[in-house]
Amino acid sequence: MVEWFETFFDELYYETYKPFQGEERNAREARFIVEALKPPPGGIVLDLGCGYARHAVYLAKWGYHVICYDLSSYLLDKARERTREFGVEDKVEIVRGDMRALEYDSEADAAYMFFTTFGYFSHHENVEVLRRTGRALRRGGALLVDLPNPAEIIASAVDSHGTLRRWYSAGSYLVLEETNIDLLSGDLRTVRTYLDKDTMRRVATRSFALKIYMPWELKDMMSSAGLKVEKVYGSYRGEDYGPASPRLIIVAVKT
Repeated sequence: MVEWFETFFDELYYETYKPFQGEERNAREARFIVEALKPPPGGIVLDLGCGYARHAVYLAKWGYHVICYDLSSYLLDKARERTREFGVEDKVEIVRGDMRALEYDSEADAAYMFFTTFGYFSHHENVEVLRRTGRALRRGGALLVDLPNPAEIIASAVDSHGTLRRWYSAGSYLVLEETNIDLLSGDLRTVRTYLDKDTMRRVATRSFALKIYMPWELKDMMSSAGLKVEKVYGSYRGEDYGPASPRLIIVAVKT
């Protein structure tokens, strides 16, 4: 059976996310990543679920060696184009792979999973991803995991009687997004319907699924992977985490 994440991150994904990801935003978020992780100058940074290398190219410009790791062939092709545009091909290593099969051993000074690139698998597999990422880090190396805030999602689901619905414009599409969460399992499922703006005809329907975790669950999972939580942020501006924060961003260090 083909899993959703094997086909979701394609041209349609790129076309509907890219309009929201201007270079000012990309650079600002990349700076936040560096300030949160504090990798040594010239260090090796592992970008898990790198997409089209929207942050990696900035880290490379600032002197870091970045390993861009992703499963999507389409997005990795875009990542190669982007590294050429930024002139950082010699600083970015592009690797296609599944996070569940990560094989690095004490090679990275820091690692990050940004913009909801964790929770795609079963609980056991998610724990294995953290274990393998922890193994990839050198002792004292830091990992940043960025997720939507589960407390805020649950509160919004209560207010909307269980199903979150929103319309938004993305490139040449109008998108209807409908999200449901199973409070007994922590499984979140989102269905997106894409309409062509000119004809208002449905172009595609896509779905994705995540297992969301409360902060204390992630802390225990990271501890089992040899990682100690050092800091929790609630936004890309470095604000402290709280129940109404838009993001849950955990920084943990390999002990």
